[in-house]
Amino acid sequence: MPKPTFFRLPDEKRERLIKAAYAEFTRAPFAEASISNIIKDAGIPRGSFYQYFEDKSDVFFYLLDQMRESTQAWMKKTIDTHHGDLYAALADVFDHVIDELVDGPYAPFYRNVFMYMDFHSAAKISPTPAPQPPHGKGELINYMVAHIDRSRLNVHSDAELHLLIHMVMGMFMQTVGYYYNRLSQGEQISVAELKRRLAQLLEWLQNGTVNKEERHD
Repeated sequence: MPKPTFFRLPDEKRERLIKAAYAEFTRAPFAEASISNIIKDAGIPRGSFYQYFEDKSDVFFYLLDQMRESTQAWMKKTIDTHHGDLYAALADVFDHVIDELVDGPYAPFYRNVFMYMDFHSAAKISPTPAPQPPHGKGELINYMVAHIDRSRLNVHSDAELHLLIHMVMGMFMQTVGYYYNRLSQGEQISVAELKRRLAQLLEWLQNGTVNKEERHD
């Protein structure tokens, strides 16, 4: 978390520093990124950097928090737009996030994050926290539990709804992992293909995979 002095910076200087951090973590994965490059690009002394952040990981995870907060805000808005319809909302959210990950302005940054991810960064990125979230972050889960229309779902308790939400978010993260794994092997996966894959998984989760047509032998 940035130090209080970071939030007291003038907007222009704060935005310049964040832009420089994004540029450096886009240029290189976390292990290879350099504070020297960040402060050079931002035009600040090294000592000033440590007035705002503890170290390189502090600014890195701040960027990931900003990414997650943006996704969570979008999810809340979309759930409201679809009047609590979980699957309709998730379909829109997943389409939006896939567009951002693959073709958005920060796509190279996301690629470095996901392709060189550890558990800690994965927990920071995920739109919903792990079943036992670090630092007790469960605001989005609580919002979804309170605003999802359960009459559309075969769930009978908060615990079951929690389980469903974690299942579908895990499915999404696995699809993202599939994309970056293929990318690391030199394969190109289109946005359309990723969206088709997610739509198929959502359809199976919503309607099942058993053929419901009657068979007549």
